[in-house]
Amino acid sequence: MKMFKILIAVSLAFSAVASQAQLAGKNVVLIQGFLPQHLLIHPADKGQADGNNYWSSFDASLKNPSTSKILYYPSNYSLQGANGIAALIAEQLDPILSSGHCDDGCVFITHSTGDLVMRYVMANKYSLLGSELANRFNVFAFIDMAGAGGGTELANLGMDVINGVNFVPDVIETLLEWAGFNIELGLDPGVLYNLQPSVARNTAVDNIPAIPKLRIAGTGSELYGFLTHPLIKGADDSVVPLHSACGAASDNSYDSCTQNLRMDGRVTRVSNAPSSSQLYNYHYPLILSESMPHNAMQANKDGHGMTFALSGESLYNNSGIKTIGVDVEYYEYYDVWDWFHKYRVISNAQSKNMGQVILASFE
Repeated sequence: MKMFKILIAVSLAFSAVASQAQLAGKNVVLIQGFLPQHLLIHPADKGQADGNNYWSSFDASLKNPSTSKILYYPSNYSLQGANGIAALIAEQLDPILSSGHCDDGCVFITHSTGDLVMRYVMANKYSLLGSELANRFNVFAFIDMAGAGGGTELANLGMDVINGVNFVPDVIETLLEWAGFNIELGLDPGVLYNLQPSVARNTAVDNIPAIPKLRIAGTGSELYGFLTHPLIKGADDSVVPLHSACGAASDNSYDSCTQNLRMDGRVTRVSNAPSSSQLYNYHYPLILSESMPHNAMQANKDGHGMTFALSGESLYNNSGIKTIGVDVEYYEYYDVWDWFHKYRVISNAQSKNMGQVILASFE
């Protein structure tokens, strides 16, 4: 009898591990954000090593090789074109989809630029993948961490710098060509060009597929945040503005992702926030954090309080396209030190990294 109990316990343990290896019972695909070092040093492996390392400290349960796949790309590539990022992603998806990874539905977890990349890929999946594989590309939901689908003003600055850096090389190239030498100098902006808000917001926004895009946004500071915050419109996580991370349809200056909840969890009216009708189709802000900076999202870093946007959950639940469940454990309290204002916080969030919060919040 004792051995029987032990076998049951072992069986349950293995079942728990297996279930945690998936998200909401679905296989997972991870895709990275922008890597600026690629603009200076072009990776020989098209960014594979850096793409894998990008998730090195992400929650291990979401990286089980049997149920999770990692997509990668070099940031010195532009998004479109025969040799662009989208074409490279399509090459990687071929064996993944052929293996049946998404036949029963899969969940994509994107970070930063990965949001823009996958929006473009999904909108053009038939031309990129062909009908057979496109029909097997069954994405149940996107969980977008610090999504840069709306671009970032830092890309505008980056393009200005690159254009300035390239001015002298352009002159030298012209002289060399006149002398009979075809030598390329200067920097290639790669996907940085696509991340300019004016460009990003005109990329695959007219035919967004009816797949839930569940948004996670922060407004914390990286070490360099004091330099980047003044350059970005509205509140930001040191890299991506809220107008992009929230999924807003215009690049306005926003202080939160919802009009009835501040980023720090205080339940109150927020005038500088998008209404539900001002979000892109199928975009639902859910998890917000005042202190979470950009690169803590995919890292094994805790200590960041988080709040839960009930309005985003309601919008998603009543959207008619709900696929995976949202079950965020939270509590509300009245802060005696803040004139008894009401706050809503995700339970134990400060002791968890973002991967752990994701695992606990979607079913």
